[in-house]
Amino acid sequence: MNEHNPIAQLVNQIQRQWMEKTAKKPALRFVRFIIKPEEARVYEGFCKLESSEHGSLPEVFVTQLTSFEDEDTFSAALIKDWLDTYEKSMALVERVNERALFTWDPRPFKQLLERHNGAPMDDVLLSLLGSFRQSLPQQHKQLVLALIPRQVSSTKAMKNWIATLLKKGIPAGVKLLVIDHVNVDHFAFHERQFPDMICSIHVPMDLPGAIQKLATTGSPNDPEIMLRKCVFEMGAALKDKDVKRLHRWGQQALDATQRSGNKGLFATAHIMYAGMLFHFKKDPKIPELLERGQRIAKQGVQMNDGACLPLMVQFYGYHGAYAQIRRRFTEAINWFIQQAELAEQHKFSQQSLNAWYQAAELCRRKDSSRYYDVLEKGYKAGLHLTDEEISASIYIYLLRDYYDYAHAHRQHDTVQAIDEKMGRVFGNDWKSDVDNIRKNREPMILPLEMEQTETLQPQK
Repeated sequence: MNEHNPIAQLVNQIQRQWMEKTAKKPALRFVRFIIKPEEARVYEGFCKLESSEHGSLPEVFVTQLTSFEDEDTFSAALIKDWLDTYEKSMALVERVNERALFTWDPRPFKQLLERHNGAPMDDVLLSLLGSFRQSLPQQHKQLVLALIPRQVSSTKAMKNWIATLLKKGIPAGVKLLVIDHVNVDHFAFHERQFPDMICSIHVPMDLPGAIQKLATTGSPNDPEIMLRKCVFEMGAALKDKDVKRLHRWGQQALDATQRSGNKGLFATAHIMYAGMLFHFKKDPKIPELLERGQRIAKQGVQMNDGACLPLMVQFYGYHGAYAQIRRRFTEAINWFIQQAELAEQHKFSQQSLNAWYQAAELCRRKDSSRYYDVLEKGYKAGLHLTDEEISASIYIYLLRDYYDYAHAHRQHDTVQAIDEKMGRVFGNDWKSDVDNIRKNREPMILPLEMEQTETLQPQK
């Protein structure tokens, strides 16, 4: 990991806090990181780093992304994912064996999983963790199971699951690690419940400063660096609700990128500037930026600028969002459909599915005559996805809605196909699980915000 990288320095802060808070606590079994939502990527990066060969902490970390559906099935799901990951990591196991003998045998747990009859497998999971820890080459080596579920159907149920494991007795030398949010405390326990067994860690960090420092490192004459600087200044102006200052930095972004002659960069400046102005919904500059930026991106596509095709997809989405803000719903639906079709044509699966879902939802609320036609296209657009891709995408909502449509129209083969697919992903109660996930889901992220979060990945 690059120690001079500002994000890497934040990860180092987490590592130091971990060592300070967890060292010399033999009874410790449960660690809770308390974070701000925007810091999630940094902590995920920490867990992934420590789960790799490049980790620096003395413990062995295993990070699992297993979705939490309910407290009765989570242990079994973790065991399955653990065994699958272990099987795929045999090359790493062989490299470990070159340095020290590692003799963990997964077969007993595979057999227990195969005989699983639906009853909770908490005891089996604890046995697996204990046996794996005892098999580690270094004597007294500690094991950390870091849980970062892709989705959580109920934080209350997950807390109950954690409490069950703590009561049953997590093996010596094993810790569970979860991520919780400041002022929410989904997974907080009182010290009296589990004396000496629990620990909470909060690491104060200047994430915005680190991102800005990372993004603006380099020559100030570089148009990419200048664009990043302008974006951060626009963000600061937006935070202060200073639209004049936002326009000033937005224009600087356009000027700097236009001089570069780079169509992709110039189009990016337009979409970033327009995205900032979305917070001032009636600003007349928004449609001008979107139309001009889209023309520039189209020119870039014709010139084989690889950055411009994804931008074209994004511009359609922004046009749709702007039309929706202006309550021009038919126009918005058409923009989202165009976005979906373009993304699908160029195999941008997730962008396509997001756009189909946006269009379908808008049809459902504002133009019901088009709803089922759009919903069907969205359903068909995701038929190629794997179970893992389905579980982590908005396609689960399209499947849920199309299931109801197919059921009402007695399309038995389609109903059965969706039921089997979603049953594999979520279990028998998949419909209620998806309904709960949708009920609690956060608002959809605009492309601008998605791009900014990508900078949070620590470099190794």
